[in-house]
Amino acid sequence: MKRGYSIVEILIVIAIMGILAAGILSAYRFIAKENVTKHIVAKQEADVGVLINQLLKDVESAGFGVDVDNLTSTTITSGILKFPSLASREEIWSGCWAVLDNGSLTIKSKNFMGQDCEFPSAWYIILDSITKKNLCPSTLDYLCNDLTGMSGLGFYATTNDDYKYPQSFMVSYSLTQTNLPKECAQGTYNLIKTIGTSGYAGYQANQPIISCVLPNSFKVRAGIQSGGSIIYQDSVSSSDIQSHNLKLFRICLILQVGGKQDTVTTKPQFSTDCGGGPTIDSTWWNNIGRWYRWKVIEQDIQLRNYQ
Repeated sequence: MKRGYSIVEILIVIAIMGILAAGILSAYRFIAKENVTKHIVAKQEADVGVLINQLLKDVESAGFGVDVDNLTSTTITSGILKFPSLASREEIWSGCWAVLDNGSLTIKSKNFMGQDCEFPSAWYIILDSITKKNLCPSTLDYLCNDLTGMSGLGFYATTNDDYKYPQSFMVSYSLTQTNLPKECAQGTYNLIKTIGTSGYAGYQANQPIISCVLPNSFKVRAGIQSGGSIIYQDSVSSSDIQSHNLKLFRICLILQVGGKQDTVTTKPQFSTDCGGGPTIDSTWWNNIGRWYRWKVIEQDIQLRNYQ
């Protein structure tokens, strides 16, 4: 029979829970999600915060419920951000977690709608509370549906029997010009979200999040700790993740605000922390871009689930 937690172990669990709880707040995106669904074009300055909220909250949930080995599937490549997160499926209990002690669920969280979490018959990820190793068997695709006798940190994954871990719980963001709204300036882009992995159950591609994005203006930079400083890089390595040096993502985005206007604007630019730029085609800018207003977004997002 497994023994219960010692006082030292409980204190360690509580400390880890403090880290996780901050990441878990990212699942509280219900209101923002509803607003983004209604309009993905910023018609005025006040719309910008609503439009970027889902993006920022999703990125904040990166690594939620994910074991230490699969955190390394996080990448920034050719303008595409990809990361694993059990909060990504947006099922009613997505974002729920609890302390598991010899098969009994003790301390429990709330879901993204603020409801006390329930833990129905479903699939879970159970992490060792110290090492963050996945305790679920490989024979069940590293997901657990029988928690008898298990101890650790339990995370709700899904009720879908066909989902695979981590493939069905990947999230990616990228740009496309497919289905661009008529309000957008010609030549701009949609920022889209994809959930899951092509060829696996639960794959949902090309969900528009923000429209009218300036060409070449969606960047994600990795904030890597080096000594006492944060250095921004255009990519992230497995060693950065394994050594817990990946501390944050910096989201860099320029989007159109409102429609075409009668006065010209100056070219928007990123700061050095976003790598400067973007490079804007002069012909496009002179004929189209300068007749629109643009909003520069630069936001650091702490990655608490990677610590």
